[in-house]
Amino acid sequence: MKILPHTILTDIEDLSLRIARQAEDIEKERRVPDALLDELRRAGCLRLLVPAEYDGAQLPLPDALRVVETLARADAATAWLVGQVGLADLIVSCFPQSTTAEFYAAGPDVMGAGAVAPKGRLTKEPDGYRVNGQWPFVTGCEQASWIYLNGVVVADRKVQTTQDGMPQTRIALLPAGAVEIIDTWNVVGLCGTASHDVQVSDIGCAAARTTGLDAGNPEADRITARIAQSGLIIAAVIVGIARGALDDIVTLARGGKRPAFSRSKLADSPLFQDRLGEAHMQVSAAAALLYTAAEQSEHSWARRQPMTALARAGLQATPARVAELAGRAVDTAYNLGGGSVVYQSSPLQRRLRDVKTAGQHFVCERQFYSALGGELVQGGAL
Repeated sequence: MKILPHTILTDIEDLSLRIARQAEDIEKERRVPDALLDELRRAGCLRLLVPAEYDGAQLPLPDALRVVETLARADAATAWLVGQVGLADLIVSCFPQSTTAEFYAAGPDVMGAGAVAPKGRLTKEPDGYRVNGQWPFVTGCEQASWIYLNGVVVADRKVQTTQDGMPQTRIALLPAGAVEIIDTWNVVGLCGTASHDVQVSDIGCAAARTTGLDAGNPEADRITARIAQSGLIIAAVIVGIARGALDDIVTLARGGKRPAFSRSKLADSPLFQDRLGEAHMQVSAAAALLYTAAEQSEHSWARRQPMTALARAGLQATPARVAELAGRAVDTAYNLGGGSVVYQSSPLQRRLRDVKTAGQHFVCERQFYSALGGELVQGGAL
């Protein structure tokens, strides 16, 4: 079924209303229901970043992020799942063309899942690699058809290293049936993402189903750029959570909430209005930073220009700042809600837990600030 790119966001705005009503159930079930996944598929959400040659929407990155943000405003877990499917599409596009074609053989709505962190080992064999290890945080692994997994390369019982002495890593693409899912996803936030561990025990993988960052791989720069872009997907979820939290506190105030021992309604409080206005501007600033970075990254990618070290450092530092700004807004919305928001029936307590969990992702770490500062000191050019 052909889905026009410009219709996806319009359809998602309607679907988001139904997703919001299911958010509590998604959290309790610890996964996005298959029926909702089918609706997301029909709306084009599983083909946002699939190349057009495979009947994908091939949205520009900023447009794909807007879809993810809109979904997160309704439910963070659903948006996280859709975003991680998109990331899988970005990663798979860097594999040999024969493997990419095999991945999309069943159509553009195939679900991929995986892990970028090199938690396992790929041992060299004459015709490929032998994969072993256990990887955490594999979102959507229960519903995926393919799983990509990053691991260190081993040959002659030794971990191979790059020219700068770092362990050499490689990503293997495996059919989902080759991995064992270990139910580990009992967490404080993003509970509905089904981000369980997966384990692989001595599974062979043909060389054509692998790709890596080694200097001899012509796709190395593309993979590095795609992994850097993945942080923007996380940031889009965080911005959506923050917008949803502001929606929630405004709805609460408009509903006539009156703080304990107060003669006036919350909505009429100058302090409430001041803090709400500040939180709104924090989210607006986070969104502006996010989409500026996305547009710059998309421009470089479309022109096939390699990113400068400074540009890459700026791209990698963006999610940390977005998470900081948007996280403050969610904190404010939660605090303004008073005692009523501590109950499970309040969506604000789920927003708070979701944004705190999302902010723990490695792409949101402060270490990227120092890397950016180092490039600035060295006089790097954008």
